Amino acid sequence: MNNSTELILYQFAFSHFNEKVRWALDWKGLDADRQSLLPGLHERTLKKLTGSSETPVLVVGGEAIKGSTLILHRLEILKPSPPLFPAETTARAEIDRWIDWLDAEVGPAIRLGLFDEIFKDPRYSAELFSTGYSGLKRLAYTIVLPRMLPVLRSRMAINAATASTANELTTKALDRIVAATKATGFLVGDRFTAADLTAASLLFPLSFPTELPFSLPTRPSTAVSNWTARWRDHPAIAWVEEIFRKHR
Repeated sequence: MNNSTELILYQFAFSHFNEKVRWALDWKGLDADRQSLLPGLHERTLKKLTGSSETPVLVVGGEAIKGSTLILHRLEILKPSPPLFPAETTARAEIDRWIDWLDAEVGPAIRLGLFDEIFKDPRYSAELFSTGYSGLKRLAYTIVLPRMLPVLRSRMAINAATASTANELTTKALDRIVAATKATGFLVGDRFTAADLTAASLLFPLSFPTELPFSLPTRPSTAVSNWTARWRDHPAIAWVEEIFRKHR
């Protein structure tokens, strides 16, 4: 990698897809200027970069790359070692299949189920989404966000029915991950890869491992606690926590 290449990460501090990119950057020992955005107030900044409002966005030497998986592949090119993707084509294809499924189904399901609970407590939502901010910005966001929550619910199709379906999918995903990791402790092969990083990142809201690089609000959310409790004893949660402990 050219050491002069500037990396800028536009992120939500609290986001499992963004944690996926942060973890990859740290795993490879790459420094990036991390620009945290406030959900609901972020669109203008990102649309100037990519024409979309989605995070994460990594700017590499002036080029904006949107989407966590595309970013992981670019980081692998920028700094191949330590690797997240094996050179062997069959294993690499299997990793890609895991990531495609996790990105398309599991991550969105967890986000929908979690947001359904978080949005029940507007103040907690504001405190969580504005982690890393302080002073007037955080106070202003605490006032503004509750007014945006109905719009966010509608835009993201969050309601009791969709949340129930999402939670059922999450349980099935945990079962599948346990079965896949039983032999070696990893999703593909016998070492940590981008598949494990993706799975553990996208599942972190079910456990909130201590290795996460941000702080949760000091005031707990009963709704979120009750939501995570349904999976507390699932063996996949122990797997997520072990992956974070050993590799994050």
